[in-house]
Amino acid sequence: MLTQAANRDSHPSFWPRVREYAVPAPMIETATARRQAGDWAGACAAAGVDIDLRLRSVVSSHGRALAALIRADLRHLAPDLLRWHMPRIAPHGLLRPGLTIALARYDPPERDGPGPLHLVVRTPPAWADAGQRISLALWDGSHTEPGARRHPHPHPNRRYRLDLHRHLWDARRVDELRIRSGACGDRPTNLAAAAVDPDLWGAVPPDRRCAVGRWAEEAAILLGPVFKGY
Repeated sequence: MLTQAANRDSHPSFWPRVREYAVPAPMIETATARRQAGDWAGACAAAGVDIDLRLRSVVSSHGRALAALIRADLRHLAPDLLRWHMPRIAPHGLLRPGLTIALARYDPPERDGPGPLHLVVRTPPAWADAGQRISLALWDGSHTEPGARRHPHPHPNRRYRLDLHRHLWDARRVDELRIRSGACGDRPTNLAAAAVDPDLWGAVPPDRRCAVGRWAEEAAILLGPVFKGY
């Protein structure tokens, strides 16, 4: 017999719990202040994000140009925003354990050079006594980096692709959040509805029509060449 908790909609109580305990206001304020001051490592520490990467090793193995790209992404990483958008499980909103999620992919300039690097974020396995901390690492397809040796699933997960949705962690792209959520105030709702196939619009329940006009574009991203190579 299903319990009352299984039958009711968990969203009204789920996200306020995450906001209060998983990503509280002091964490957001401190992480934002450190990021704006140029201290990306301090921002990560404030948001409970461990750093399992060494940029000096990237310089020696992949060159200064690629290391500069990674450093730029780290300087604009909003770890509190990333923590908010990490996959979670009900009913308590805890991080989904044992995940490796790609944040960015860096292809080498030379075709015959080393394989691409991926900036990844990891959640600890269920059996680990790691609380709700997450970690940043660089994954190159091998098991040589420290995080891969300790993690049961070091390969980037195919289901969760934050490298396709930088607005969920990159401070330079957060303005896309309003557009993608259908909350863009400078575009009336009736114009957004007019740009969508009427059959599609009619098939979506009224309370689920957020950013329906962007579904085709999002599908094109997922089906495009960037999705290949995993």
